[in-house]
Amino acid sequence: WSKEATRLCPGVPVVLVGLKKDLREDLIAIGKIRESSLRLVTEHEGEIVAHEIGAKMYLECSSLSGDGVDTVFEIASREALLAVQKDKGEGFCPIL
Repeated sequence: WSKEATRLCPGVPVVLVGLKKDLREDLIAIGKIRESSLRLVTEHEGEIVAHEIGAKMYLECSSLSGDGVDTVFEIASREALLAVQKDKGEGFCPIL
C-alpha cells in the first residue's frame, strides 16, 4: 500500500501509526494473540518499517486508553501543513 500511496500522492508526508498500544499490557489479549499464532509488533519493528517505507516517523497510540492519540493528530497535522507550505515555497511556523 505504501508504494501505491507514494505513486498517487508524491511528496505527501507519511506518518506510520501503530494502533492498540494498550495490548502490550493486557495479559489476556497477549494469550489470545499467541494462541492464534500471531504476535504483537514491537516499537522497534514499527520504526524499521517506517524507515523502509520512507515515513517521516513512527508513532503508537491506544484509542482505549487515549495514550498517544493527541500526539498522532498533532504531528500528522503539522506534517501536512509543513508539506503544503513547502509546495507553496513560503516560510511557515505552525503552532498546534
